[in-house]
Amino acid sequence: MSLLSQDNIDGCFFCNSTTQLHPCDYCENIQSCEKHLHIHRPSNTCLPFRILFQEGVGRCVVAARDILAGEMVIEDKAAMIGPACRERVCLECLAPISEDTGCNSCGLPLCCEGPRHHLECQIMKGWKVGSNLSLYLAVCIIRGLAADGDTQELVDGLMDHLDDRRLDDGEDDWDWKNVECHVIDQLVEFGVEHSKLAMERIAGVILTNNVSCAAIKGGKENGFGLFPIFSILSHSCLANTRRLVEGDKMKVRATIPIKKGQEIFNSYTYPELGSVASRTKFRTSWYFDCTCERCADPTELGTFLSCLKCAGCEGCILPAEPLVYDSAWVCGGCGHSIAGEEAMDRNLKIKIKCDECEENIEDLEKLIPELLKFCHPNHYLIMQTKKNLALMYGNTKNTSMTNLTDKQLARKVMLCQEWLEVLGKVDRGFTLTRGVLLEEVAKSKLENIKRNDMTKIQLLMEMKGVMKLVKEVGKCKQFESEEEQKQFAMRAKGMILS
Repeated sequence: MSLLSQDNIDGCFFCNSTTQLHPCDYCENIQSCEKHLHIHRPSNTCLPFRILFQEGVGRCVVAARDILAGEMVIEDKAAMIGPACRERVCLECLAPISEDTGCNSCGLPLCCEGPRHHLECQIMKGWKVGSNLSLYLAVCIIRGLAADGDTQELVDGLMDHLDDRRLDDGEDDWDWKNVECHVIDQLVEFGVEHSKLAMERIAGVILTNNVSCAAIKGGKENGFGLFPIFSILSHSCLANTRRLVEGDKMKVRATIPIKKGQEIFNSYTYPELGSVASRTKFRTSWYFDCTCERCADPTELGTFLSCLKCAGCEGCILPAEPLVYDSAWVCGGCGHSIAGEEAMDRNLKIKIKCDECEENIEDLEKLIPELLKFCHPNHYLIMQTKKNLALMYGNTKNTSMTNLTDKQLARKVMLCQEWLEVLGKVDRGFTLTRGVLLEEVAKSKLENIKRNDMTKIQLLMEMKGVMKLVKEVGKCKQFESEEEQKQFAMRAKGMILS
C-alpha cells in the first residue's frame, strides 16, 4: 500500500487550518487548532490519524505514526441514531413492536421513553405513516438536523451525492423521487423549520454515510447511525480497520499494522463477498467504482472468490477486465468467453441454489459438490457454505463436540482452515470471523486431545498449540463488546480446565 506524503504539513491535523495551532503535549505527532484538539485526544489516548487533502480525491485519513494491529485509531460519537428496517419498531429503543403500540402524544411507534423520540414527537404528530422506511427516514432527518453546532459542522463536511440521487428512477422507498414525495414534502407540510434544501442535504448525507447499529447496548441492529468522523474514511475491499458500535459510541481499531503515511480504510461491504456480488452495490449505493487492488485483480488476490467453471474444459472463467462492469468473462484454459450478463446470471443461479438449501449439515454437505459443477472450489458462496458447516458441526441441538465422530471432527477443522487460508488474503488480520473460526479450531483440538492417548511431551506440545490459538482469538475479540470479551474469557477458561 503506497504512502501519502506528510512532508511540509503545517496545518491542523483535522481541518488544515494554520491559525492558533497547538502541538499535542502528549505525543507530538500532530498539531491542532483549538476546535479539533478533543478529536485527537478524546479520552486518555492520542489517536494516531490525520487528514490530508488530495487533489481529485478529497479528504484522506492517514496514519500519523506507525500503528500496531489492535490499536485504537478513531473514536466517534453518533450525530444521529434512528430506525432503518422494514418492520415496525419503537422509535426510541428500536425493538419490534405491535401495530397498536404507539406514543400517547403523537401516535408514532413507541414502547418506551428516552432521549431521542421527543425531537420528532411534536413535529410529526398526525403523520401519514405510509411505509415504515419513509417514516423512519423522516425521523432520521429531524434527528440529524437537531445535532449541536460542533457536530453539525462535522456533518456538513460529508458527501450527500444529491446530484446522483436525483437521477435515480427506482421504485424503492429510498430512491430519491420517493424520498422527495413521501418524506421531504411531508416534512415541509408539517412545518419543519429548516429549509427543503437543508432536509434534502441531510437525507443525502444519512443515506450515503449511515452505519448499521442498535439504539441500546446489546440491542438488535434495527437502525443506523451517522458517525461524522468515521465517515471520512475511504472504502477499500482490503480494509485495515474494524469498527465496534455500542450505543451512540464507535471505536475503530487497526486489524493489521499500518505504516506512517499509509491511508486508513474502512470496508463498505462484507469482505466475504466476491467482487461479482459487491461491486454493483458501490455504484448504486455510494455512486463510485472501487478500483482497489482486489477489484483490479480478476482472481481477487489469488482467492478466486468469483471464479466460474468452464463447461468445456473445466478451467477457470474470470472477467477479462475486472474494473469494467459488463466485461466479457474468459476461460484461462480453452479461451472460451461468455458475456458479462451471462456470468452474472450464472452467479445468481448459484446463489438461488444456496438460498433454497435447508440449513442442516446433511443438506449443506450435499450442496457443495452440486455447486462445484458450476464454480471454483473457492467461490465465495461455497466458502460461505463451508463456514456455516464449520460452525454447525458440534454446535447444533443434535450435535455436540463430544458426539462428533473422528471424521466429523477432522472435517470441522479442515473447513475452518480452508476458510482462514482463502479469506485471510482479503479479510486480513484480527477480524471477527477469524476469531470465531479459530475458537472452533481450539475447541476441536481440545476434543481431539481428550480422545487420544498421548505422552506427556505430546500433550504439552498439543496444549501449547491450543493456548496459542486461544491467545489469537483473544486479540480478535478486543474488537468486540465488553460483554462478548467477558463471555469469551469464561469460555476459554472452561476449555482449558475441561
